[in-house]
Amino acid sequence: MEQKVTPGLAVALGSSLLGYYAHAGFLNGLAAAGLHPARLSGASAGALAGALHASGLRGDDLKAAALDPALRWSFFDWGSFVRLPGVLMVLWASGVFSGKGAVKRLHRLFDGADLAALDGPALEIAVTDADSHRTRILKEGPLAELVVASCAVPGLIGIQRVGDRRYIDGGVACEAPFEHWLDDPEVDTIVVHRIRHEVNSGPAVSWETIATSIGAAHHTVCNELHHHRRELARLKGKRLIEIETITPTPGLLSKRRALPCYERGFESGRRVVG
Repeated sequence: MEQKVTPGLAVALGSSLLGYYAHAGFLNGLAAAGLHPARLSGASAGALAGALHASGLRGDDLKAAALDPALRWSFFDWGSFVRLPGVLMVLWASGVFSGKGAVKRLHRLFDGADLAALDGPALEIAVTDADSHRTRILKEGPLAELVVASCAVPGLIGIQRVGDRRYIDGGVACEAPFEHWLDDPEVDTIVVHRIRHEVNSGPAVSWETIATSIGAAHHTVCNELHHHRRELARLKGKRLIEIETITPTPGLLSKRRALPCYERGFESGRRVVG
């Protein structure tokens, strides 16, 4: 059923490992509170959840699509066993997984839609251009391919070629894309949904690893840029509402924590004050 959007309301969904569980819950929570964004943007997992919503999935349908294990598994492929040595030795392959299976599955879910065709709400997807080394906020192009491109975490999912461009993870320098709305007169309220994971809720070792260093560097860059964008929003006179949902670390190989992540996102969405 088509819903009337809330004028002036834009929602940005941040990047996070398998964060589309909580983002999907958040969008359904907003709807339960009577809020329906006119504009939607996302990076990585936020782009995936946003695309599911903007393509027409609502309520139980959105929940079922996000929690379906087949969606998570579509990102895996047997070729990863061949690519892994090349990634580890930095000799070949830009990522362990190709992303092709995810593109095929999302094509079916989105019925081959183009990003520009989505208008209830309109959706914008953040990607990182691997050639110009700049963040790009895209408003048109093949939806399935662009969602996977926005999810292409370096080293995990290979560089995605869309048309004549090469893209990687949109969350590299734009964890929650909203800066492009700051000069838009049609947007007066921006809700930013960011996801954090509970400490010690995921696999951990007692020694430092390269993952520790990479993770610390990435979070530092994201936080510094986010503080900058927040100050810009204040200077531009935009109402910025930041919502942070704390979830368990989702399991890559297990769906056990998917529902709790969704439910916490849903409760966060219901608490947003219009």
